[in-house]
Amino acid sequence: MRKLAVFVEGYTELLFVDRLIFEIAERSQVAIQHRKILGGGSKSGKPRRLIELKAPTLTPQHILFFLIVDCGGEDLVRQRIQEEHGYLSKAGYEKIIGIRDVFPKYSRADIPKLKTGLKYGIKTGLIPVQFVLSVMELEAWFLAEYNHFPKVDSALTIEAIHKHLGFDPANDDMTTRAEPANDLAAAYAIVGKSYFKGDAQSTIDKLDFEHLYVALRDRISQLNELITAIDSFIEPSTV
Repeated sequence: MRKLAVFVEGYTELLFVDRLIFEIAERSQVAIQHRKILGGGSKSGKPRRLIELKAPTLTPQHILFFLIVDCGGEDLVRQRIQEEHGYLSKAGYEKIIGIRDVFPKYSRADIPKLKTGLKYGIKTGLIPVQFVLSVMELEAWFLAEYNHFPKVDSALTIEAIHKHLGFDPANDDMTTRAEPANDLAAAYAIVGKSYFKGDAQSTIDKLDFEHLYVALRDRISQLNELITAIDSFIEPSTV
């Protein structure tokens, strides 16, 4: 069984990556484990704990294993990877992917510095680690997947969003939005609906993953990085 680990900043990202994997891979061949890490480190003052959120029942048909770890915050993604890097290398994992937002701790101008800082302390002698930044937040990808808006409410059209909020999810670059999660909440509010970061299952269930996979990856380089990394793990000879 081949194994890949994905470390994400929070539960929204965990749910999105889980669904993305299932949409890309043959579902019968994939096993996904969810884990959350709490505490640890000098700043928390609390002992480190591993919490199993979902543990799959493995079968002979499962040839691909994904571990998705909720790190409990964007600034903890690199730390959690450092803590687990040696263990995962010895356990036979092929690669680690780390995903985090840029906002709110960093500005767009800080992105080069952030990319450099994420690599600090990552041991090159162990399995490779790839960091993917969601600019400015993961919700920029949700905004760009405009096919899901009518599923929220038939009145939530691109025209309505442009009229009320002044941007066009179908044509504008959503990665340039300063606070995508707030934009998404504002869009939903047009039709009396709500969006809360950390409680995104309903939105993720409405996303058109074929649109994400086929079209949006060409418009959003960070999404393409993530999809390409998952593709190359699932079918290494075709990427």
